[in-house]
Amino acid sequence: MKDEGSIMLLGIGMIGVCLLALAVITDSAGAFIQQRELQSVADSIALAGAQGIDLDEYYRTGATQSTRLNSAQVQNIARTHAKVMAEGSEIELINLRVEPDGKSVLVTLNAPLRLTFFDALPFDPVEVSASARLDYAP
Repeated sequence: MKDEGSIMLLGIGMIGVCLLALAVITDSAGAFIQQRELQSVADSIALAGAQGIDLDEYYRTGATQSTRLNSAQVQNIARTHAKVMAEGSEIELINLRVEPDGKSVLVTLNAPLRLTFFDALPFDPVEVSASARLDYAP
């Protein structure tokens, strides 16, 4: 009888370890997917922001090395695109930084990490971040 009880305890322990491993694997995969989705949004915002070229210069000289990005226009386009992207997905952006410098656009995003199993634990909130840089080249 002692052997039967030991095997049952071992079986219950193995089930617990398997459930914990399943929870870790599920949350790890979810974090990876959320980071990839956020990276996709950052890339999309950078591409949209790069549409904000200085149109006066472009119409005057065409697409040459002197064509620059209009910083105010890049900011406006990128923020509008970010708002549209956030409405169409489950991403809750905490921080959006758009840094145009005339020839490139740098976008940095932060969003809270949503976990399936470990969200209920009393840890500080974890953020996922992504950045994208697009260099304008005529």
